[in-house]
Amino acid sequence: MNSQNNFNWQQAFGELKAKLERSQLVNLNADSYQAVKTSYNRLLDKFQRLPKPGQVAVFAVGAVMLLTVFNTVVQLISALITLALLGVLIYIAYKLAIAPDSSKTND
Repeated sequence: MNSQNNFNWQQAFGELKAKLERSQLVNLNADSYQAVKTSYNRLLDKFQRLPKPGQVAVFAVGAVMLLTVFNTVVQLISALITLALLGVLIYIAYKLAIAPDSSKTND
């Protein structure tokens, strides 16, 4: 009986695996990869057909945009660290100033 249960589970697993291999998700993932690859190749082709000053301008604008995004991310992380430190300081001040007073009133 146990070997029959194992066989049924193995057969069900095999059928499920076959369904997944035929599923649209796998095809969709492969299609989206192909679409990204095609778009990248088209964009690269357009970039290479630009004159040299145009390529330099596109590169400069891209570099400025990349640095702006990087700066924004660094500022966001800095703000989060500042908020975390402020929260720790407020918690310590609460424990030192308010919490001991509340334990004295309970006595």
